[in-house]
Amino acid sequence: MPGLTEFPPRVLSEEEIEMYLKGDRREVDRLMLFSLNRLAAALIPHAEQEERMISEFTRLGGLEAINARCEFIDELIARSKDRRKMMEKVSQSTLTWALIAFFGFLAMATWDSLVSAVKLRLGG
Repeated sequence: MPGLTEFPPRVLSEEEIEMYLKGDRREVDRLMLFSLNRLAAALIPHAEQEERMISEFTRLGGLEAINARCEFIDELIARSKDRRKMMEKVSQSTLTWALIAFFGFLAMATWDSLVSAVKLRLGG
């Protein structure tokens, strides 16, 4: 059976239609059968592909199952975003407390050094 590449689609003009209608009936029948063959050559592979898609769609559980999976995936994405935001806040909070502890340690060390230096100067 010839494919579409062998016979590209073609639309008959008004003059061509009139010419065929004025001609022999067998010529019109031949043209119609030829066009039906071209149409079948195009539709059969498309129908096979459509059947494969429908069977795969059915294997996946149909539209309801696919929608449920989409909702589940959307929820997972939202949870992941929320968790990332929470972890950013935790890391920022941890850094803030680490800086406060470090500056506290520096203040205590400076204060102890200052007190030691004053005692040493005062002879104590």
